Amino acid sequence: GIITNEPGCALTMNYADCTPIFLYDPVQHAIGLGHAGWQGAVRDLPGAMVAAMQQEFGSNPADLVTAVGPCIGPCCYEVGEPVISAVHGAFAEATSLLLPNGSGSRPHFDLPEANRRNLLRAGVVNVEMSGLCTACRTDLFFSHRAENGRTGRFGTIFVLQ
Repeated sequence: GIITNEPGCALTMNYADCTPIFLYDPVQHAIGLGHAGWQGAVRDLPGAMVAAMQQEFGSNPADLVTAVGPCIGPCCYEVGEPVISAVHGAFAEATSLLLPNGSGSRPHFDLPEANRRNLLRAGVVNVEMSGLCTACRTDLFFSHRAENGRTGRFGTIFVLQ
């Protein structure tokens, strides 16, 4: 992730199923933008961004206004062993993030919820969830998984005024 307190500095990232993480501190006047797929979620990228804003700008996690943007949802994100093991290693409540698949095969990972929980563990109280699945809504978003890797990326631009 990247952070700034420089007015007019645009933070940009591209996504196609991974989670956009937005952080805004209205008190210290700072922003952060992250890109958290399953690896970012299990490595707690959102928590690391909150910690960086605390260290660099004196941000209080309770003051932050955050958002978990559109990403692949648990409806579409079937995962295998490397992800399953990593989720169990990172989250005490892993079973509530690895959801049963209707066909009985591999579980589905709730990536947006994992990122939300990371923000909450970091002390953030204001987390807005988009609730949009990039794989379900290829009419609105690019999805690496739903479009078999042959897709574009949607970009975000986050600017502090």
